[in-house]
This record gives sequence, C-alpha cells and structure tokens, in this order.
Amino acid sequence: MKKKLAATCLAAAFIFSATFASAALVTQWSYVNDATFVDWSNEDVNQDYMVLSPDGRTLSWGVPSVFSKTGLQSSLVIDGPVAGNDLMTSGSAVEVVSITHFNYLMSSAFPNLAYGKVEANVEFTPFLPAGLPLPAETTYLEFLFFETPNSNVATPMDIFVLTDPGATSGAFNYDGYTYNFSFLSDGFGLLTGAYHDYIVSQLGVDTDYYGWLANEDGSTSAQFYLGISVAPVPEPATMLLLGAGLLGLGLAARRNKKN
Repeated sequence: MKKKLAATCLAAAFIFSATFASAALVTQWSYVNDATFVDWSNEDVNQDYMVLSPDGRTLSWGVPSVFSKTGLQSSLVIDGPVAGNDLMTSGSAVEVVSITHFNYLMSSAFPNLAYGKVEANVEFTPFLPAGLPLPAETTYLEFLFFETPNSNVATPMDIFVLTDPGATSGAFNYDGYTYNFSFLSDGFGLLTGAYHDYIVSQLGVDTDYYGWLANEDGSTSAQFYLGISVAPVPEPATMLLLGAGLLGLGLAARRNKKN
C-alpha cells in the first residue's frame, strides 16, 4: 500500500511539474469569423414572403409598398467571413462580421419580419506561440423585430430586441488555460424612453430590453467586435508548493517503507 502511495505521489508531482513547465499562455490569436441566419419567421409565425440567400447571409422579407422608391424587399445582410491575426489576449477587441439592415417601405397588408436567429462561428488558431487550429466555437444571436408605425412620432425608428444578450459569449480550454471570448457591438444598448415603453406594450412585460434601432427608409449597420481574455490560473508559487508537497509525501512514504 505504501509503495503504491509513493508511486502515486511521485507521478502526480511529475505531472504537476511537467504541466506547469510546458503550459504557455497564448498572447496572440488568428481567427476566422463567419455567421449565417439559421431561423426566421414573420408576424404570422411562418416564412411566407421571406427569402434566404444561398450563402445564408442575406435575409429578405415583405412586399414592397406601391409608394416604395426602390421596389425592394427589406433585408438583413451579414458581411462575412472576416479573418485576421491581430487578436490579443486581454487586449482590444477586433472588428469581425457586421449586420446591415436595409429598411424599405413595405406594404402593411403582408407580414413582415418578426424573429430571427444568427449562428456565429469563430475558429481560433494560436499565433504567438504558434499552434494548430482549434475546433470552431459557436454562439447565437436571437432577436425580435418590431416594425413601428410610420405615423408614430415618438418611435420613428424600427426596433430589434435581443432575446438573450448573454448568448454571444463562450469559453474553451487550451494547453492548461481557460480562455473566455465574447462578441460585442457598438450598435447595441439598453432601450429606453418611448422605445422601451413600446416594447412593453407589445410583449406585456416591463423589464430591461437590449437591442438596436433601425432608420426608416434607409440602412443601419451593427458592427461586431471579438474580444478574448484568459481566466485566472494558480500562482507559480502555489503550483510549485503543491508539486513539492506531493513529491515530499512520496519520498516520505518510501523512507517509511525502508525503515
């Protein structure tokens, strides 16, 4: 029994020491980010008068009004994929995909967009120090869309509401470290004032809502940014003390066996 204990402690000490010695923090990353629409519906809870492009990055809907200057459907367009190698751990976020809403005059006699879901994939590759590409990470962006009446002077802009603002982040493990990543956007924020009140009147729940506003008869873009940070790890002294403690326990067990 003592022999097994000694062997186990010595092996554990070796593993801790080897792990601590070999683990290297990745300070810079390469990345490839792409996104596509994976679900959508209109005000009638179906997909009539809605079209998804073959590449999954353009979602169009509605029937143009007879007063439309363009004769085009309204649409959401994802600009992707985006790649780079300038993502620094715990550094500034980098620009990745963007979503642009092309908002044209639609006929109220036909259903418009009500719901959408975007799947965002990002592939990380260690750049400094260099490493192999990691499996793609996936997050989702779900939203509700409200086409506000053009006659309403209090809410002249249309409204996108995020159903789960926290779903655009994730984490992964690499070489002994846990890295947290998240997508941010300068177009998102807390909906306040008349826009908050309008959402409450539509959903019947008075709470905080996050989203973005879209110009009538024009285009509005939401630029996304990708950031990455590393979770806290044990201090070097703690790791060394733990390894030394296990090593000492193993040596003590061996001495007791000899005595």
